[in-house]
Amino acid sequence: MFPKLKFTKEQIEDYYSKVTPDMARTSLAADRPTYFDLLNLLSPAAAQPEFREALRETAMKARRRYYGKTVSIFAPLYISNTCVNSCRYCDFNITHHAERKILTLDEIRMECDAIRKHGIDSLLIVAGEDPKHMTVDYLCEVGRMLKDTFSCLSLEVAPQEEDAYRKLFEAGYESLICFQETYEKDLYKYLHPAGPKSVYDFRVWTQLRAGKAGFRTLGIAFLLGLAPWRIEAASLGAHAFYLMKECYRSRIQFAFPRITPMSGGFQPEHPVNEEDLELMMLVFRIVFPECGMTVSTREDPEFRDRIVQTAADNMSAGSRVTPGGYAVLADKDVAQFTLNDSREPEDIYKAIHSNGQEVVFKNWDKRI
Repeated sequence: MFPKLKFTKEQIEDYYSKVTPDMARTSLAADRPTYFDLLNLLSPAAAQPEFREALRETAMKARRRYYGKTVSIFAPLYISNTCVNSCRYCDFNITHHAERKILTLDEIRMECDAIRKHGIDSLLIVAGEDPKHMTVDYLCEVGRMLKDTFSCLSLEVAPQEEDAYRKLFEAGYESLICFQETYEKDLYKYLHPAGPKSVYDFRVWTQLRAGKAGFRTLGIAFLLGLAPWRIEAASLGAHAFYLMKECYRSRIQFAFPRITPMSGGFQPEHPVNEEDLELMMLVFRIVFPECGMTVSTREDPEFRDRIVQTAADNMSAGSRVTPGGYAVLADKDVAQFTLNDSREPEDIYKAIHSNGQEVVFKNWDKRI
């Protein structure tokens, strides 16, 4: 469980079991939803089919109040797939005999040129955890090189100390993403048997350190399928409430990535179906209306097109999860996970417009 959460897993499970439909309806109408409203709406009582349309309508109203009919677009750029960790569910696992690649600065420029051709102005830099090659100085060099090319630079790399995040922020990065994977400490230890990622406490406080260093957006998530989703969602909500208080200058950004097949054959013990995924996203939009929400390319096009109308406000387009996948090594496949939405960016833009929404490539100006 999230360390600041005052309830045990058993207490959360017991609470869920006692939520009634009337409690869920009261929470749905709350002006300022609380943590218990979150639990009420995540409970089995709120998952009944007759309740779903009310959830969709309420979530859509909240989304439009804060984000209008806009959908923000970004692209992930994997600059390396080398990693020193042994995560049991990941193809970047150091024990896997996958082809490894670290992009040079010139190759990064080539990748960015290919991305910019599609109008994309927001970039997420992604790399495996490799302290030898993915140093703070190197990441800062990448940031300084790209900060005038993209209006927003985000970062999804190994967790850093607060001083390192200050350097990265000054180098041009404004947003940070770090998935906790699972909030269950014992399970976390089992899934991450070796490498720096095995230290649960250092990872769980990543966003707090980045927020103190000035990052304006803090992304949080767990990997759906590793543990029972309602228990994980209870911790995710507690994490969000905590960060909104402690890092009030930053915006919280949610993601809900479902685990997908990998070459190592890892099978999730608690797979999450599409109905439950939708429920989670609708509820988090209702309880945290001002927070950002990304829908992953792990989902199929139909689901992504629907959920950006009711809950999510942010999505990637034309994603490649292979280092060099846009231009340098476009014919290679050393991906971290399986994509289920392989549409070209322009096809995604058309789908957004056909639903009466607007594509947004840039939603703020650079810092002055």
